[in-house]
Amino acid sequence: MSKVKRNKPVIVKWVDITSWTGWNDELIEQNLDEPTLLYTVGYIVRKTKDKLTITDTYPDTGAVVTFPIGCVISITELEVKEDI
Repeated sequence: MSKVKRNKPVIVKWVDITSWTGWNDELIEQNLDEPTLLYTVGYIVRKTKDKLTITDTYPDTGAVVTFPIGCVISITELEVKEDI
């Protein structure tokens, strides 16, 4: 993962568990048993070797999401337009 700065807006690409109920032989036979790929936008609060925590607001901390680092595929820093 590239090095990103704290409190910069980022998009986190990550995978999550996917589950299905019932009988799923066809699902397995068709190779549809894949984790779900997701994207979440926020501001980095903390990043360690084990976890990534982001918030939905800056400079104050609003809602917080913590990802196990093993679920994170990439972190991409977003560009902020100053004229907004």
